Amino acid sequence: MSTISPPVRGKTWVFQVTALCIVLGMVLALALKTQRQAASQGVPTSGPALQSAYRILKQQNQQLEKDLAETRIQMEKLASRRISADTAMQQMLDESKMLAGTVPVRGPGVVVMLQDSPKRPVDARQEIIQDYIVHDRDIRDVVNELFAAGAEAISVNGQRLVASSSIRCVGPVVLVNTTQVGAPFVIKAIGNPETLESALKVPGGIYDDLDAWDMITITKQRDIHIPAYSGSTRFNYAKRE
Repeated sequence: MSTISPPVRGKTWVFQVTALCIVLGMVLALALKTQRQAASQGVPTSGPALQSAYRILKQQNQQLEKDLAETRIQMEKLASRRISADTAMQQMLDESKMLAGTVPVRGPGVVVMLQDSPKRPVDARQEIIQDYIVHDRDIRDVVNELFAAGAEAISVNGQRLVASSSIRCVGPVVLVNTTQVGAPFVIKAIGNPETLESALKVPGGIYDDLDAWDMITITKQRDIHIPAYSGSTRFNYAKRE
């Protein structure tokens, strides 16, 4: 029967050295290959070149950070301008709605009450009675004076007056925006209270005519509420050019 000879003692270091040399050779080969690739791509491999490249990259990075900060500032300015533009457009829209009378408004102004004269004789003839009652022309005269004095919104018995509004007499009632209203007529106007009152009380004006019959009272108020126009705002025939 054959026997296996034991390994020679003291020879194991040969295998270890051989394996180490192989590994070192592979590492050196890989390093040389990497260096060649870096050199072919223009990447610096020496110490001074690396330092120079680092400085350049650092400067480029600082410039990019500066550009980013400036871009962020520009974006914030644009966003701010957009917000300002949106706010301005919304303000213009709100003012247009108020001018059109399509939204309720509030503010200081005057309240004018027109009522039939308490001085009317009991046995007055029909043609005489007409002098003691409020007519549509009286309401129109008061409204026109208020608008001329700068009133920004006016209502008559809760009916908001707009560009298409009308005030006219139909039999025993008055139509305001096609709605029947009767005495007493409460006219609310938003504007400068002093200016509005002074305009109505011009000597020889509508106030003097009605006050002689105890048919008008004017009250200045700090907070008047006027509702929105409740009629139709649709145009069936008029079109924009």
